[in-house]
Amino acid sequence: MNGEHFRAFVWLRWRIRRNQLRRGGIANAIVYVVLSVLAIAVALTLAIVFFLLGLHSLSNAPPGVILLVWDGLVLAFLFFWALGLVMELQRAEVLSLDRFLHMPVSLSGAFIINYLSSLINLTLIIFVPTLLGLSVGLACSQGPALLLILPLIAAFVFMTTALTYQFQGWLASLMANKRRRRSIIAVVMVVFILITQLPNLINVWHPWDRPNPESPAARFAQQRSQLDEELASKKISKTEYERRLKRLEEQKNIRTQELEQQELARAEQIGMVASAVLPPGWLALGAREIATGDYGPGLLCLAGMAVIGSASLWRAYRTTLRLYTGTYTARPVRAAAPQPEPVVAERSRFLEKDLPWATEHVSVVALATARSLLRAPEAKLMLLGPVIMAVVFGGMLFTRRSPVPEAVRPLIGFGAMAATLFTLTQLAGNQFGFERNGFRVFVLCPVNRRDILLGKNLALAPLALGLGAILVAVVEAIYPMRIEYLLALPAQMLSMFCLYCLLANLLSIMAPMRIAAGSLRPASSRLVPVLLHFLFVLVLVPTFALTLIPLGLDAWLHALGWLQSVPVCLILSWLECGAIVLLYRALLPAQGDLFQSRELRILNIVTTRDE
Repeated sequence: MNGEHFRAFVWLRWRIRRNQLRRGGIANAIVYVVLSVLAIAVALTLAIVFFLLGLHSLSNAPPGVILLVWDGLVLAFLFFWALGLVMELQRAEVLSLDRFLHMPVSLSGAFIINYLSSLINLTLIIFVPTLLGLSVGLACSQGPALLLILPLIAAFVFMTTALTYQFQGWLASLMANKRRRRSIIAVVMVVFILITQLPNLINVWHPWDRPNPESPAARFAQQRSQLDEELASKKISKTEYERRLKRLEEQKNIRTQELEQQELARAEQIGMVASAVLPPGWLALGAREIATGDYGPGLLCLAGMAVIGSASLWRAYRTTLRLYTGTYTARPVRAAAPQPEPVVAERSRFLEKDLPWATEHVSVVALATARSLLRAPEAKLMLLGPVIMAVVFGGMLFTRRSPVPEAVRPLIGFGAMAATLFTLTQLAGNQFGFERNGFRVFVLCPVNRRDILLGKNLALAPLALGLGAILVAVVEAIYPMRIEYLLALPAQMLSMFCLYCLLANLLSIMAPMRIAAGSLRPASSRLVPVLLHFLFVLVLVPTFALTLIPLGLDAWLHALGWLQSVPVCLILSWLECGAIVLLYRALLPAQGDLFQSRELRILNIVTTRDE
């Protein structure tokens, strides 16, 4: 690699980043600086905390404890690294190599700059100082030989980032075919989301949290109960009672310490096997061996991670070159096949249907939006939120059953519906951002803008109300409600959905953000739209609370002893639902006029990469 070329690439990278910050505006630059300062402050704080941990708490710790501490840090790092990878599956090349293929320069320099640029992310900024602080603290407390952990940390970071870079390049080669691009992104994101949610699902079912009758605490409670009975029946004196109770406590403490040591030894054995088999665990294994004074295994772990990182980076470079030289997009030349007779395809029956009590324009918009939701990978990814929430929510209810008063049980159904709507916020609050170039259809069509908003709300209704109904059914199966509360829930859910749609329509009109194809990330995030989306989430809570007024009045009247035999909550819920539906119909034309006044601005945002 030519040194002069490399310096030119560094200068070009700096100019590109400077122009991006300048183009984003002063507000974005200020927010970027503030977030950077906060990230650095958090990183320094964690570095100091783990330095003190290694200096004092782990000064006399056995090698097994050191292994488990490093394994815990590695697992935390990989968890947050996987979350960041989900947000950006296909790597973004700062310097696109296809712009340099015709120049007499070394492409390896641009590739190295792109790789180094990928290292500037929040996970590395926070975790690398933490790892360094722990290693320096151990070196100060147990001897300078533990400074050999520092090269292990560098090799671990190099291996992880290189493997990630190779994986992202491999995905880019697969997605060179645009037909399968979105499906690949959807499948990979689903897998990563399920993996990252696996600890939460395991924690919900908590298989380890089961009462053990042979535990020291259970045995002590049983023996103390017998001792209390003997004291109550005057079989033993107070002095004898206290003496035997003290002996029982000593036996309990001894047994507890023995069990803790056994669990620690078992955990150390599992950690040793996992660290030896899995390459990310080589950092913890090498740190343990260095702490015992055996430097050979530590050097082997260092060499192994360095070899894996180097091989991955080389493969990533070769894959990138093949991608930019057209290896994955070239089509083999085939003999011209005879042209078949043109066949007139039948029109889709789904889009020909008419929704009851809806105009033709509303039906077309609603059915077309529903079809796009069924086909778009982004919508399928958003379904994971309610599904995972249903599994976690249902698992908590099934495994941790506790007596719940009948008056409180409707609140659980309310919370299930509210949580469902919260998970759909990104889709409902940015309805036009997912349209991208297709938004031109709405601008050009001679349709009342009120009908467009109504059609989009109706397309979202089966998804939101259907998922909410499933969660409410789970709640009813576990905690049955009184019949009047159960019949009031549909009205409450419909009221919440109408209020939600009014706010989501307003947010979609005032703060649209273009969503990149095949992802859930805005193509360009400005400060004002981000703040408005954050404010939208805050406003939802008091807005949804309005639908609890009938339940609160019902509880208040029953507490006063009034109207005991009258289903106050049921009647008021349906009356309130009717009032909210009328409010929705009254405000929708005004929102349509606002939409029409801003549609050109929305078109400019959702059809261009930069706002």
